[in-house]
Amino acid sequence: MRERGITLLLALASLLAFYGLWLRPEPSLDPDANIARPTTSERRANGYAALYEWLQRSGVGVRSLRNRYVELQDLDVPPRGNLLILSLPAVEVFHTDELAALDQWIRRGNTLLINAALLDQPAWAARRSAGAVVEIESLTAIEFETRKVREGRLDETPLAERVRKADERDALRKDEDEDEEDEEGGEDEEAEDVLGLDASGLLDVPEKIMLTATGPHVLLAGVKSLVLETDYKAQEWSLRMPYDNFVLTLARTAGGEGALFEQRVGEGRVLLSAGGSLFTNRALGNADNSLLFANIVSARMSRDGVVLFDDLRQGLSASYDPARFYDDPRLYKTMFIVLGLWLVWVLGSTRLRAPPVETHDPSEAALVRHAGGLIARTISPAHTAQRLFDLFFAGVARAARRSGGDVLERGDQWHWLERHGAVLPQELDQLKSWYADAHAARKLPLVPLQNLLDTLEKRLKT
Repeated sequence: MRERGITLLLALASLLAFYGLWLRPEPSLDPDANIARPTTSERRANGYAALYEWLQRSGVGVRSLRNRYVELQDLDVPPRGNLLILSLPAVEVFHTDELAALDQWIRRGNTLLINAALLDQPAWAARRSAGAVVEIESLTAIEFETRKVREGRLDETPLAERVRKADERDALRKDEDEDEEDEEGGEDEEAEDVLGLDASGLLDVPEKIMLTATGPHVLLAGVKSLVLETDYKAQEWSLRMPYDNFVLTLARTAGGEGALFEQRVGEGRVLLSAGGSLFTNRALGNADNSLLFANIVSARMSRDGVVLFDDLRQGLSASYDPARFYDDPRLYKTMFIVLGLWLVWVLGSTRLRAPPVETHDPSEAALVRHAGGLIARTISPAHTAQRLFDLFFAGVARAARRSGGDVLERGDQWHWLERHGAVLPQELDQLKSWYADAHAARKLPLVPLQNLLDTLEKRLKT
């Protein structure tokens, strides 16, 4: 019983070691792996779980879209009057065929709401504004630019003059003393302390960015102000109007730059928010954010329309859903069955102690065989062969005496063998060859020699 208990403890220890090596979750090598992303399953600050549940309780059709846009036409939703919410920048790239499918879907009378992290910088979008700008242009043909780029584009100074001034500024920077650079570095650090920034631009406390509604509009009924929340110090972006496009500005920042836009595409609409946190869990209750979304649903959706959240762009794919996998009760039932069978096998069917080895006394034949093997390993083959020949020729002498002859010398014995009718010539030649090898101390095969001698002895006796 004690041995069974020890076996059980060792089995549990091996199971614990297996869990620690293979099943225990380890921190990912990706530094952004644990960042809250704008998905319907995320309940932290930057997720859409609050908006998703609010729509469900309000009786609005809602769904998490985890497929590509080419499958929009195959969804069991009304052909028009739906709302698709997309957050940028995305972690999943857009395919070329998706862009055409999305454009057709919007033109049929649906609405695309893009929440692009430009004016704000949530943790999931930090330092990726440029990528969001490229994606916006691919999806809507709406272009954005930074203030520095706009100033350079609108500057009428000749290019040669701007290059000369840039060279002068570079030369002045190179001539600055190291002490002045240290002082400037200290000032920068003090400025970061005042703003609550660390080296990466992360704010100690999320900062709120106020937006003001521009005027009367069906989507702005009762809406006076909106609030974005940013985790990192954001960069200022401005709308660059393309020549073949037009958008309506619905809200502006404190500096007068546009922050919320509407664009008509066929029979549908594209709503573009330059903030990625406008309808997230932490910002939905700020100012009039929730009222704005309610106006979007009532004005741009049909009664049987569905709100689609594009979770695929933030890493939740329909091809693999880890939440559904681990929530499936069949997984745990299978694990318990396998574990139970393994324990039964370990404790019941395995031998706890190896069977004792039974030793028997060797037989006479085994003793002779082992003794012969020992002697064979210590005596050279030539000496063994000579002894075999001596015994053989003693038998030849006895056979010759029985036949009436008297052969005592070795030469006479060879002549007697040559005249004997039972000895074949080829056998006699082979015997002479091995006889010469034995007396010359050359290596020769003992087993074939012994077999040949036994055969000849049997013939001589008959």
